[in-house]
Amino acid sequence: MSSSLDLAHLHTQFPSSEAIMALLAFEQEGDMVRAAKILQTSQPALSFHLKKLESNLDFPLFAISGKRKVLTKMGKSYVRELQKMMKSYQYGSERIFKEAQAVENQLLRVAGRRELLIPFLPFPFPGKMEFIQTTSNEAVESLKKHQVDLALSARLQDSAELVAKLFFESGMKVVYPKAWKSFNLNQIRERPVIVYGLHQAYLNEYLKAREISSAELRVSRVVEDWFSVVEWVKLGQGWALVPEVWESHSSEVEEIHISEKLIEKQKVYLFFRKEDRKTLWVKHLEKWLDSREHKVNV
Repeated sequence: MSSSLDLAHLHTQFPSSEAIMALLAFEQEGDMVRAAKILQTSQPALSFHLKKLESNLDFPLFAISGKRKVLTKMGKSYVRELQKMMKSYQYGSERIFKEAQAVENQLLRVAGRRELLIPFLPFPFPGKMEFIQTTSNEAVESLKKHQVDLALSARLQDSAELVAKLFFESGMKVVYPKAWKSFNLNQIRERPVIVYGLHQAYLNEYLKAREISSAELRVSRVVEDWFSVVEWVKLGQGWALVPEVWESHSSEVEEIHISEKLIEKQKVYLFFRKEDRKTLWVKHLEKWLDSREHKVNV
């Protein structure tokens, strides 16, 4: 196990980055004015860093040759070691960055409602994924707090911190128990309805288009997830309005599709932080989104 760095000692002994760059620029140009110009600083500032650097060493860095300041033999040796160190640093930084950015080394934390997380499962992510079931609002707040990397929500967030990508969009449909034998949209006042919290706004929009008051409905259940909706419909407890992409996978449930003229499509978005826009995992995600239709089966 490697020992930890003595940061207190390094803080006093290790030259500043400004001093290192000043010395390397002077060695390259052989002139204080040109060296300062390369580093976009003033000659007095450059001289200050070089003097401070030399004062911390046990040997002189500079000598005077005629009217010019030149590096001593030890100074030249010191510069060569600094050049090696800087090349090693540059190479190491690039290597570390590539390893840190490698998709297969990433842990992608995804938050959202259960029924929104399931369509994300086919995402071919080479790294590891962790799914966190929560409400849409909590998912977005967790993203802002850097507790997760992606959030799914059917609500488009207006935030300067986040980027939204369309995950899928879907028309709406009514599902009802097959045991009812027959059912049509003119009977929605007569038959009990199962209200699903996430789609109550869509239901209200549909009722408004049909000039029906929500007070006229016979609400039998208020549920919080799609899976409960299906189970209650199968049990004959009522009809429900849900997205077309959600398959009931049950022979006990029938469907009626709603005209797009009466109700707008549901849209679900993936959110990530703006600071992650250039990461490889986001590019991998965007490539996947672009390669598929914005329709999924749950």
